[in-house]
Amino acid sequence: MAYADEVGKLEPIEVHADRDYGYVVKSASAATRTETPVENIPQSIVTVPRAMIEDQGAKTLSDVLRNVSNVNAVDARDANNVVFNIRGFHSGTVVDGVAMKGNFTDQESLVNVERIDVVKGPAGALFGSQGVGAYDTAGGTIAITTLEPAQEPVRKIGFKLGSYGEKGIDFNLNQPLDAAWAFRVTGESSNSDSETDRVFFRKRALFPSLAWSPNGDTKVVLRIRYLDNTTLDYSGLPVNGTLNTSTYTLPRQTNIAAGGLPDTTNKSRGANLQWTQKLSDTWNFSLLTAYNEVELNQRGTWLSDSASASGCFDFGSATPTSNTMCGVRMWARLKTTTISPSLTAKFETAAARHTLNVGIDYEETRDDEFMAYSNGTGALSAANVDLTNPAYPAWSEPVAPATPDQRNRYVSTVAYLQDQVDVGRWHFLGSIRYSEIKVTDINSAYGISNITRNSRTSPRIGAVYELTSTVSAFAGYGEGMRVPAFYLFAAPPKPEEYTQKEVGLRLKDLAGITATVALFDLNRKNVAISDPANAGYYIQAGRQRSKGIDVDLRWQATPSWSWIAAFTRQTARIVEDGDSSLINKQLFNVPERTARLATRYDIRSGSLAGLGLGLGLTYNSRLPGNSTNTFFTPATTIWDAQASYSVGRARYGLNVFNLTNKQYYVPSSYFLGGQVIPALPRTITATVNFSF
Repeated sequence: MAYADEVGKLEPIEVHADRDYGYVVKSASAATRTETPVENIPQSIVTVPRAMIEDQGAKTLSDVLRNVSNVNAVDARDANNVVFNIRGFHSGTVVDGVAMKGNFTDQESLVNVERIDVVKGPAGALFGSQGVGAYDTAGGTIAITTLEPAQEPVRKIGFKLGSYGEKGIDFNLNQPLDAAWAFRVTGESSNSDSETDRVFFRKRALFPSLAWSPNGDTKVVLRIRYLDNTTLDYSGLPVNGTLNTSTYTLPRQTNIAAGGLPDTTNKSRGANLQWTQKLSDTWNFSLLTAYNEVELNQRGTWLSDSASASGCFDFGSATPTSNTMCGVRMWARLKTTTISPSLTAKFETAAARHTLNVGIDYEETRDDEFMAYSNGTGALSAANVDLTNPAYPAWSEPVAPATPDQRNRYVSTVAYLQDQVDVGRWHFLGSIRYSEIKVTDINSAYGISNITRNSRTSPRIGAVYELTSTVSAFAGYGEGMRVPAFYLFAAPPKPEEYTQKEVGLRLKDLAGITATVALFDLNRKNVAISDPANAGYYIQAGRQRSKGIDVDLRWQATPSWSWIAAFTRQTARIVEDGDSSLINKQLFNVPERTARLATRYDIRSGSLAGLGLGLGLTYNSRLPGNSTNTFFTPATTIWDAQASYSVGRARYGLNVFNLTNKQYYVPSSYFLGGQVIPALPRTITATVNFSF
């Protein structure tokens, strides 16, 4: 009886199930290099998980990033010429903690991607020496985390067929070898033509990886990277005949290219080793070391106005009949070695909890390049090309120099210290990053031999205050820099500098809504501009500014129904320039307003269980087609739709881009603007994936 009485006194036990967060990711390391709850980060960071990539049938990184506010779209035909912009400025790309050089990012394979974090603003320059070379992190960082070996077996294979002869196969195989070792290999092979005559896309990718974790304190992961992209170079179409059809009209599929033009290839190879070691209950050690090699071999042709004094240094087509075809071969090989050791400590002092991170980034890049014009001058033929009845001359392969014209060397040594402090409802971040960058910029073809050694201390501060358990406010300030190369400077260049101020609100599961609303002011100075006293050379006298508001929202309305919303309104302008006529011009290819709205409903019970349906729209305001704003491509709203059905171990999918087959043009980045590209028409892709 006494036992029965005791049983009767037991307290009730409550069991709470976590909400199905769908596309919401609760923590990230991309913005701080330590795993941090997103609501505690005083900066805009938006994550796209693998589930969203698969549900929307994304084929390219551009398809993925349309779900993030203020990231520009990149047409696949333009992918050899441009990187992504964030908040109007160039972004850097990080793969598994390593800054990628020379790899134009929209050619990245998605088959191996686990998640993509977009860190907005120069404070995202946290990885390696992204502060050198052709591109920079003024706008932010796109941080890609790839799949790694795990202790659960995975065997998946997928097939796809689609418009313009698209076909492909991909696979994901993960196998535990024993309790400590696991092996994974992912890969893909895909081929597709396009609406543009002769332009095709071929991708080959293979990503083997090996993980060793003998206990809970040690983890070592080795990743190998093999990625080949092959296409036919495409310089776009002139404004006359496309946006302006008063004189003549060019068919959208027109490809202004020489006969027999060789393929353009972009090859990426690499190895990445990460070792994490728990030293004590307080301290953890991490070592990242990597080697990456990228080779670009681009052959391109375009039309130049035969009456222009600039010859093959300019676009033409002022009239349908007066155009000279020009050709050039651009070759580059970049080899980068990265070593990044760091220590992380978690401890408490009084009422404060600290996450302290201290480390060193060392990076050395060898950059060999040449640019050779066909027939020396670039002109392929003395005869003009008539666009109303074109007869294109044959390709003439330029003579490659015995040694590369450009032999740049970048050596970067960085030391950083960061502390994240949590005190009650307050979350503070403070960091200091000291960078020393040595650049040897040699271009024998132009008599350039500049050696620079620059150092900067870049601070970053921010704070978050939890107004309630679901609403917080944040403010942050960050700086960044880079040493420009690839321009012709008569004197050694000084670093470009970036600053960003940002304030915002963040929602955490407020009635299923997780969102970030941010006001930002981003400045870039010491921008390279044309030297008015020395044709073909550059000086650093420019300043650009981007300011506005970004909104990123995820709403898990029900366990089956998800919504995505992203909105931007910004002003991105040239503030200072040696050419006064450019002041206050809108930055090339940067819209003033963008929006994305997408929804998906997955049926989880009943006779239709396994069926998922998605619908989305993407809006862009008009886009300036060059830095002088002499023409704009019109504003557009494009619809996309998806359907999938999972049954047993198979998942069938149907994905439609540009659902209404809207016909429109977007700016081409070839030679930094001046031409247009006929945007992708309606394309349909059918997929099937099997697990076994």
